[in-house]
Amino acid sequence: MGYNLNTKILIAISIFTIVLLVFPLAKFWPIGVYSQFPYLPNQGEQHLKSSPPSEGNQASIFNDTGLNDNKVAIITFGDAWKSQFTTAKPILDKYGFKASFFIPCNYPDKKKTAMTWQDIAGLQNDRMDIHSKGMNDILVTDLSASALEFEVGQSKQCLLNHGIDAIAFATPHGEGSKNATVVNTIAKYYDLAINGFSNLMFLHCDGWKQNSTQTDCRTFDDAGNVTYANKYVIREWSHNVSDRTYSHNDTKIFQIFVQEVNNQTKYNHNGVINAIPILAYHKIDNLGTPQSTNIALFDREMKYLHDNGFRVITLSDLGYNENNNSFYVKTIGKNQQPK
Repeated sequence: MGYNLNTKILIAISIFTIVLLVFPLAKFWPIGVYSQFPYLPNQGEQHLKSSPPSEGNQASIFNDTGLNDNKVAIITFGDAWKSQFTTAKPILDKYGFKASFFIPCNYPDKKKTAMTWQDIAGLQNDRMDIHSKGMNDILVTDLSASALEFEVGQSKQCLLNHGIDAIAFATPHGEGSKNATVVNTIAKYYDLAINGFSNLMFLHCDGWKQNSTQTDCRTFDDAGNVTYANKYVIREWSHNVSDRTYSHNDTKIFQIFVQEVNNQTKYNHNGVINAIPILAYHKIDNLGTPQSTNIALFDREMKYLHDNGFRVITLSDLGYNENNNSFYVKTIGKNQQPK
């Protein structure tokens, strides 16, 4: 059926109006709260072909400590929210886990929603892992060279002033993974950096076949570009993406969590760890904010790791072998130490 000229004009105007209305709203969509989507390497291959283990199903090889030699996880917390100390820590303690906390140095004692320096000292005294998220948790890619130097370098000194020798930095929202200036500035002060997203971190940086041809973790390629993953671009899985995308539907999010932490089984064999899920959280509460993970869900996830024999380590438990440009786990597994 044909349309006359006036009808075609009306249709075109209608489509244009919809575009103008919808696209500005994209920044409010749940997945868009972070400015970078978590990239899932080898999507379709990474996920287990069989159903992941259910709660309490310890189906893999365990050593005499009751831990699974092939399953490891790192838990991180960002932005120094108070609930990390009041709510998350007791749950971690219940299951005997340690986590890595990234602190914006201007937040403690200054923001009512943040931990105090006394809280952070308590975390450190309890052998939790404390690192930097800059001075103010602002996008490092938006900063001048001097402002970037302040955020990265001064945060190192700030933590030292509080008795914390941080070895790692986290870029807000994972921004800076392609920026040589950001990477070089971080490298002046820190050994490692969380700086990007993925469902697994590959210790030889060789698992992202769709996005990288890397065979090791050198920081720059032959053309001088920052590589997809390296010491200063360690990639983590953002739990809050699922929290927002599925509107805090704990049943659905737990299923995704189980799938996520078991993705590594394809790559880890006989105690040799080649891939680790790094699980990133922010607030642990029932407020339903974009940064929130529900309390009962967090407890259930930690229980799953515990009951299925996952060995939970901190970021400081990662070592780096300068001879072959790869990561290794300092405390566990076979053939992990540098040769």
